[in-house]
Formats: sequence, C-alpha cells, structure tokens
Amino acid sequence: MTYPFFGGILLALPLSLLALTACGDESVVNSNIKQISEDEPQSSESLSSSSAKFSSSSAKSSKKSSSSKAEEASDENDIVESEEDLPRCSIKREGMEVYVKEEKNLYTCEEGEWIPEKKTVESSSSSKKYSSSSNKNPFDIVDGTSSSAIYIDVDFSSSSSVKVITGLGMCEPVTTPIDKGTGSTKWKFSYNLDAGFSAIDFAKATYVWNFGAGAIPATDATPSTSAPVTYTNSGIAVASVTVTMHNGNTETIQCSPLQVNGDPITGCKCTTEATSVDFTATPDVTWSVTGCTSASSPLTYNWNGTDGGTTFTNSFTAATASYAPTLKVGNSDNTVIDVPCSAVKVTEGAEYVIKESNEYGEVKLPSGSSVVVYEYEGYNNGSIYCKVDRADSPSGYLNGSVNDVTIKGGDYISVRLPAGTLVSGARLEFTLDVPATCGVM
Repeated sequence: MTYPFFGGILLALPLSLLALTACGDESVVNSNIKQISEDEPQSSESLSSSSAKFSSSSAKSSKKSSSSKAEEASDENDIVESEEDLPRCSIKREGMEVYVKEEKNLYTCEEGEWIPEKKTVESSSSSKKYSSSSNKNPFDIVDGTSSSAIYIDVDFSSSSSVKVITGLGMCEPVTTPIDKGTGSTKWKFSYNLDAGFSAIDFAKATYVWNFGAGAIPATDATPSTSAPVTYTNSGIAVASVTVTMHNGNTETIQCSPLQVNGDPITGCKCTTEATSVDFTATPDVTWSVTGCTSASSPLTYNWNGTDGGTTFTNSFTAATASYAPTLKVGNSDNTVIDVPCSAVKVTEGAEYVIKESNEYGEVKLPSGSSVVVYEYEGYNNGSIYCKVDRADSPSGYLNGSVNDVTIKGGDYISVRLPAGTLVSGARLEFTLDVPATCGVM
C-alpha cells in the first residue's frame, strides 16, 4: 500500500529544509512516517485511516524511559509528567506551551529556555481544551488537533548560556564614613536603563552581595539595597554585587569605597585671617588647622588631595565669590575625617571704596563680608558709622564688625577705630548680618 498524501507533504517541503537534511544536519524528522510509494492512489477515507495509524504509531513510539524524554519528546506532546520530561527548547518550539503534571504548571519555550508560568490551564492562552471528567485525567486533551508539520530542529543552547555583560549600573554605600564595630551602612545598587533592560527587569533580577574583609555579614542575597552591614576592620571597605538578569546575563560590579574609621579625631578647626582679599594687592592667602587630637598618632593632613602640614597657602590669579580648600585629617588607625575651612572672597581690585566722590563719604554694603578701601582725603575723627534701612531690617537691629571692632545695636551705630586706621589706602573688612550704609565721621 502506498501513501501519496504523505508523499505530497515531503514533496512540498522547502528545498532548503531538504538540503539541510541531506547534509547531515542534526534535524529531527519524525521517524514514524512510513515509506511512501507513488504508484498506489488512495481515497480520502483511506488517508484518514492512514493518519489515524500514523498518530497511533507516534503515540506508541513516545513511550520511552524518562531519561530520554527530554531529548526525544514529540512536538505534539503538550503534557509531560515532570520538568525532566520537557523536550529541548529550540527555535522550532519557540512560544510552545507544555503542561507539567507534577507541578501543575505551564512552561513556555522562550529564547532557548523553558520558562514556568504561574497560571492554571484554564487561564492559558492555549487553544487546547482539557477534560474535567471524573473518569479521565483532568488534563487529557479532548479536542484540538496536533500538527503533522516537519521541522528542522536547531539547537538553541548557545543563546541560552550565561553571558557576562557590562553597564547594568553602579553601587555605593548609603552612609559613609562609619565607625568600626558600632556603625553600619547599607549598600545600594542603582540600575542603568541604557543597559537595555526595564525597571521591572531589574526588580526581577537577583543580587548577590560580597561586602569585603571584616564585614558582618560577609555576603548576602538580597534585593537591590542590602541589609545593614558592620565592619570589624578600620580603613577602606570595598564591596561588590553580582547582578543576574532573567535571561541569564550577569555582571559583577565593584562599588564605590566605604570609609570605616577607627579611633576618633576631634577638635580640628581650619581658619584664615582674611575674609575677603583683592588678589591684585594680596594674591596669597594662608589657612591653618589647629586643635586636632586623637589617641592614635601621628596625624596627617591632606589639602586639596596633597599631603602637607598644618598650614596651606593658595595663590589667586582671578576673582571668585567664595573659596575654601578641602582638608582631610587622618590618624594611624585608618580614621579620616573632613574638616571644613573658612571661606574667603577674592576680588580684582577694590570691591568697595569710601572716597570724597561718595555722597557724604559713605558706601552701601551687603550682608556678609566686604572689603572697603579707604581713599577719603577729608577730615575724619577716626570713627566709622553704619545705618540700616527698615526695608532691609524690619527690626532695625544691626550686628557685625569692622576689622575686629564689634558693631552691635540699633539702626544707627558708630564705632571708633584704633588710631592710624583711617589713612589713605587703608583696607577695612566689614562683616554685617543685614545690608547697611557705612561711612566715616
């Protein structure tokens, strides 16, 4: 007996598929198709019978040991006993759904991997229907047809292997510095959407933290922000996090460093004599640090990233509204602290001038620090006055200083300066809490 119908199927195959088969490709072609002769025509009834026999033969051939089911399961087998019985997820099975009885769950073939879907059969998008008869397995297929198409089976394994990538994001300590033994911090991962994943993808990713030497705990598997971590060692702690995305792509990211301090450093003050300078007249300004104490010595001083002593001088060549150096003080127990330094205002030439052309020999000054050059040639009795406008100070109260002489009181205050202060070319440093108009008497 011959089967011209199945012969038609083979003849209708694309030449490219037949060529791949002829070349020894690893393609899996259903071996249950019987040899077909071309000289015995059949009726449609006999074709149906043949199809039934073919399906029966396929069903029998699928009854093999569980160890070989994963590789040899039929394309039409949409139900398996356990996850081990799933066929290989390949290109031809992309989007295919298989129900695993043991787990009562559907698996979908996606990019070379079987992905479990937490949904019941009733909510599945599959067009297959399942019987709930008490006399049958509730998941037996009772209608819906199986495909008799022939596929070329291409291995998807290369695309499903773990791939190390870069650019997923960065991580850093939430708090720095901390004290060894008593202080703690969390480590936080911040994702980078330019890496090609969505915020939801990062929420589903896994994070494995390694907190470095002396950490308690040493490692953790938590979400993108770790649990609190303490350190028994002082110094720089460097943590890392391994991020694994849902598709297997992974990256190990080194976090920005954490400063863990040992013995404390206290009492440091960083100051400069000038609050405002004219760099054309006084280009160099010096800061000094005093009062630092620690049980662990010696102390070290780092100014603007360079190790030095207890003083630092900066030379100015341009005006700037405010400048202060950065100072870090350390000790022999790996403690490092930031010490704030007082700021200086740098001008190019005199910022404010009291001279004869000023009305009444006075000038309006802002709140804060200002340098006034005295060029008044007229008579003065060595006194300075300041008055406030009620629009600038509703209380009418003024606080401040001229050089080191205190100004304090109501809306009009005068102070006498040391003899010889108010001479031509003298520099007066004003510090006011509200704007005021100041002049000479």
